[in-house]
Amino acid sequence: MCHPQPRAVYLQMHGLFFNLFIAIAVTSFMATSAHAQNENKKIATEDSTESQVKAMIEKLVSPNFQERQQATKYLLNVDAESVILLETVAASSAGEMQLRLREILKQVRKRLFDDQLEVFLSEPSIEIARRLPQWDRFEKISGHDDEALQIFGEILAAEPRLFAERLFASRELSALLYERTAKLTQEFNGQVNEEFPIASVAAVMLLGSEPETRLMRDTSTNISSALDEPRFSELITDGVHAKTLRAITETWIVRTDIAAELPLLFSMQHDLKSGRTVATRIIESKSNRPDMIRSLLCLAKLKSTEDLPLIESLFDNETLLWPQPGQVVRHQFGATYIVRTRDVAVVAAAYLRDIKPNVIGFKALASHDTLFAHDSLGFATDEARNKALAAYRRLAGK
Repeated sequence: MCHPQPRAVYLQMHGLFFNLFIAIAVTSFMATSAHAQNENKKIATEDSTESQVKAMIEKLVSPNFQERQQATKYLLNVDAESVILLETVAASSAGEMQLRLREILKQVRKRLFDDQLEVFLSEPSIEIARRLPQWDRFEKISGHDDEALQIFGEILAAEPRLFAERLFASRELSALLYERTAKLTQEFNGQVNEEFPIASVAAVMLLGSEPETRLMRDTSTNISSALDEPRFSELITDGVHAKTLRAITETWIVRTDIAAELPLLFSMQHDLKSGRTVATRIIESKSNRPDMIRSLLCLAKLKSTEDLPLIESLFDNETLLWPQPGQVVRHQFGATYIVRTRDVAVVAAAYLRDIKPNVIGFKALASHDTLFAHDSLGFATDEARNKALAAYRRLAGK
C-alpha cells in the first residue's frame, strides 16, 4: 500500500482547516448581517410608527371632519409605547388639540391598563396577566399558579398608579416611586396592632428591584426600611404568602446599587440565600467600611462553607473596620482595641469550621442578630492577633 508523503498530508490538512475557517467566517458574517438587518428593521418600524402617530396627531385639528375622525380612531388604538409621545405633545400644545389629546389619553390608558386590571382582578388568568406590567418578572420570581395570580393582582391593586406609570412612561417612574416610598415609610411605625401595607411594600420592591429603574434620592433607603419592621419579619416568616414575599424580598436585596447594611442583617435573621450574593460582592470589592464586618458574619451565619477560600484570602488584610470615625474607642492594658478585616475573617472562618472563637483567643460576644457583636472581634495588640491566626491554622490543619 502506498502512503502519502508528509508534506502532502500537511498540505491536505492545511486545506481542510482553511476551508473550515472560511465556512465559519461566512456563517458568522451571515448571522451578524441577519441580526443587523433585524435591528434596522425594528428601528425602521419604530420610526415609521412614531411618524404615523405624529401625522395622526396633526390631523386632530384638520378642517376635514373625516380626517379628524380617522385620526381619533387611530390614536385611540395605539399601544403603550406611543402613550408617552401623546403625553409629550399634549403637554406642549394648547386649545383644541390639547383637549382632544387629553380625552384620547384618558381612554387609551383606561383601555390598556384600567380595563385590563379590572378584568384580571375579577377573573385572574395568565392570558390577561401577560398584558399587565411586570408580569414576566413576577412570574419568574413566583411562578404562575392560582396563588401567584392572586398575589400579583393584590400587588397591582395596591399601587395601580405606579404600575400604570411603568407601562406608559417608565422614565417618569423614578420620581413617582420616590414620592410613594417616602409616604409609605410613615406607616413603618412598629405598631404591631396596626395592619402592615404588605401589598404596597411588595409592589415597590418589585418595581425598585428592576435594574432599569433609577432609584433617585432616598428611594432605596425608604424601601429597605421595611426590612427593619417587626411586622414585615412576621409576614415573611409566618404569613399566608410568606414564600412569595420572601422571593420578592430576595430580588430586592440583591440589587447592586443599594446600601447593604439592612439587607445583610435581614438575610442573617431570615436565612435568605440572597445574603450570600450581597456578602460575596462586598468582600470581593475589598470594602473598608463596616459592611465588610456584616458580610463576613453573614457568610458565617448562613453556613456558607463554599466561601471559606474567599474568607481565608483576607487573613493578611489589615484594613481598619472598627472603630469608624465618631465611634468610641476602647483601651485594653494601655493599648487601643481595634477590629481589622483579618480579625473578622478569622472569626468567620473558625465558625464555619466549628471552631469556637474563644478557643483561638477571641473574646467575641454572641449576638442574636449578627452572630457576634461587631466591636468584640478585634485585639489590642498585633501579637494577640497573630497568635489567634496561628491557633486557627493549627486547628484547621492549615
